[in-house]
Amino acid sequence: MSDSSLPEYEALARKYRPQTFADVIGQEHVIAALRNALETKRIHHAYLLTGTRGIGKTTIARILAKCLQCEKGITYEPCLKCDNCQMIAKGVHPDVFEIDAASQTKVDDTRKILDNTLYPPALPTSHYKIYIIDEVHMLSQSSFNALLKTLEEPPEYVKFILATTDPQKIPATVLSRCLQFSLKALSLEQIGRQLLNICNKEQIAYEDGAIRLLSRAAHGSMRDALSLCDQALALGSGSLQEKSVIAMLGTAGDGLIGSILELLSPQPTLTLSEVLNSIHQLAPNYKNLLDELVLTFHDLALYQFTKQTKLDVFSMPEHILAYASRFDAKTLQLYYQIALQGLLEYKTASDGSQVFDMALLRLLAFTPEKKKLG
Repeated sequence: MSDSSLPEYEALARKYRPQTFADVIGQEHVIAALRNALETKRIHHAYLLTGTRGIGKTTIARILAKCLQCEKGITYEPCLKCDNCQMIAKGVHPDVFEIDAASQTKVDDTRKILDNTLYPPALPTSHYKIYIIDEVHMLSQSSFNALLKTLEEPPEYVKFILATTDPQKIPATVLSRCLQFSLKALSLEQIGRQLLNICNKEQIAYEDGAIRLLSRAAHGSMRDALSLCDQALALGSGSLQEKSVIAMLGTAGDGLIGSILELLSPQPTLTLSEVLNSIHQLAPNYKNLLDELVLTFHDLALYQFTKQTKLDVFSMPEHILAYASRFDAKTLQLYYQIALQGLLEYKTASDGSQVFDMALLRLLAFTPEKKKLG
């Protein structure tokens, strides 16, 4: 029998979803443009937010809706206390429509939505009717044609906020009617800083290695980072432990990447048998391991030309500094191509460990230095 007195757990991605522009991580260029528009009351009738998943498109759309509907007037800083702000936060505002284009692709669905634009806002406190259309690229061609007619000559009280991960699939006629904002993937530092901030607020014990692994695994997505953090907390009994995060992600951690780099060095201290044995004992996700190798060779090559480790792209500064001088530029280019080819072969192979083993053998074979293969 469950204890009803215990509070229901709220996922970190929901609990820490930004409610104002000041809470948004990154995207400064988008926030600055929207702030200028709101402060000067130059409100466009259609906005298009593009970018990869989990970086704030829908969140920014909802915040913009609050800015436009707040009862204190159009503002860059909504009060969050009025009925309009609170209804938008709960997703129940009668004049703010959130539409998932992936599930409403038919032209009849679009027409039903657009027919509603003929009528003014339902609430006397509403300034606009706002339509937030997520994954808008999923609409059919007929739906786009229907949407285009309204975008060309919308009523003054209608505003559209479109979001997509694939703007190339949106017709040029629709794109030309929108103000476009391209959101950037978040850097490792931005994600790591936010994870540390949340850990401190939630009083979560953590290891620095766990935070670094989660930040890298998120691939620029704050939502993915928080979802992975929830999983890691469940696996680590309420704390973020590097060992449990490695097990969850199916990676071998930085130590094994270092072992592979050591094996490839001109004067290796490890043998191929030792490295393969340690890899197979851990039984990692071999695709993730190949991904990390590709990233590592990229980072090493870039560092050789820039001599900087503060470009946000470097995943393991300690490896960069230790191994960048051991390989020449041509060798790193070759290593990168071999690891990338391994990833391509992984898609069709039945055994991931065999693909990785062959990629590692190629790294050893196609190189100017003699390796210690024992």
